[in-house]
Amino acid sequence: MNNPWLKISAPDYEGHMGLPEVNQLSFLGDVFKEFLAKYECSSVAYLGCATGNGLEHISNRKTRRLTAIDINPEYLEVLRNRYKSRIPYLEIIEEDLNKYQGNGRQYSLIFAGLLFEYLDPLPLLRKISKWLKKTGILAVVLQLPDKYTKKVSDTPYPSLKFLDPIMKLVSDHDFKIMAKESGLKELEGKRVTLESGKAFYIGAYGKIV
Repeated sequence: MNNPWLKISAPDYEGHMGLPEVNQLSFLGDVFKEFLAKYECSSVAYLGCATGNGLEHISNRKTRRLTAIDINPEYLEVLRNRYKSRIPYLEIIEEDLNKYQGNGRQYSLIFAGLLFEYLDPLPLLRKISKWLKKTGILAVVLQLPDKYTKKVSDTPYPSLKFLDPIMKLVSDHDFKIMAKESGLKELEGKRVTLESGKAFYIGAYGKIV
């Protein structure tokens, strides 16, 4: 139970993220949907998948392999109950991405939404570069540093405050540098600010060839 993510229940996580003043569930789901529509997604890895937000947008006509990875077994059980019957090729992996070395497969699309804030970005980027197919895409969402807003919003779900000590926000500039060191280049990127005032970076990365 050392990892704070193991101390946050699925109802607390979804309750916090889904509040109108946070609005990050629908935001991330919409971003995932956009990437699925824009890029080749026959094989998808969803890193830090939590309870599977956005998986309702997976099309069985386009996607033939989906790997969902998270450290919290409760989240994965919720995901399994929601999606296993609708996505028969779903592979669920309970693992700490700091330690996870992959399953020997490569993917056309890897999605990491609000993940790099909680892990050492450079080692994970180096692994992701190996997990991508030659023409594969890493889709990333980062919460950007902002001295005027709290990293974790105040809500009726105090367990989310467990994340404060491990949440380290990285700028899009620094992320691009680390991605390049890992053999990845930005194909597109933009900043988005939600009504909460929090700013996010959305980027797509491909392998440097």
